[in-house]
Amino acid sequence: MKPLQGNVLSSLIAAVLIVVGCSKEQPAHTPVARLDNETLTLESIRADLDTTKELSQFQIQQYVQRWLRDEILYQEAIAQGLDKSEDVERRVAEVRRQLVINELLKKEVYSIQPGDIPFITVQEYYEKNKKDFLLQHDVVLLSYVLFKNRDVATEFRNTVVKGTPWNVALQQLSTTPDVRIDSMYFSQATLIPPELWRVATTIKEREVSFPISTTDGFYILCVWKYSKQGQQADLPYVENKIRARLVIEQRKMVYDSLVTALRKKHTIHIYTSGSDSLTL
Repeated sequence: MKPLQGNVLSSLIAAVLIVVGCSKEQPAHTPVARLDNETLTLESIRADLDTTKELSQFQIQQYVQRWLRDEILYQEAIAQGLDKSEDVERRVAEVRRQLVINELLKKEVYSIQPGDIPFITVQEYYEKNKKDFLLQHDVVLLSYVLFKNRDVATEFRNTVVKGTPWNVALQQLSTTPDVRIDSMYFSQATLIPPELWRVATTIKEREVSFPISTTDGFYILCVWKYSKQGQQADLPYVENKIRARLVIEQRKMVYDSLVTALRKKHTIHIYTSGSDSLTL
């Protein structure tokens, strides 16, 4: 079989992309390349790359070239009988064994997610381990809005300064802000652009800033709480970190319980020396 030339392969892939893009219902199998009796389909490429975006011609072309190379090498190895060697069969069996074990653990152990942890459990862990959650850097809890127009930003600020609650003032706006962030925690590294941090660390808590001019537009911010390095972190700020810890602990407990329960289903002999064995 002659190898596909670059321009021929590109034309084939372009045709496949056009057909797929124009058809409302994609066929079950869209062939992209063929080597003897083996066919590579667009669907198998998508499944392997695990992408939610439409594949580009370049991506498919690279994949096809790699597939052709590997398939040629694989078929030659088969022809030489290398697939039947004891070493290969042993390694294939071990890989399969580990894959099956991983599927079991994914089902029984790793299915536990951070969101599955009850909030009361998170709260109890926080209260018992407060010394673990001291701030490593200054943190501000704030809200901000971004406007393209300075006059609109000033009008919003004046409304809040006169006593209208922040969220109510937002609802009364005739112009929707370009960006709106409500009550989030930021450090100097995460609050962008840098001008916002300089203002956030100089105004008082619950004070509304003047319009902050940036290349993006005009920001108005309000700092609800300013916590300094070494102070106790708020629970919402470290909640995700606590959930991650608790998930690890719960998965370990579930894993240990699973192994213990499964051991009871089997008779186990551990041979110590010669023919002597210890029955568990």
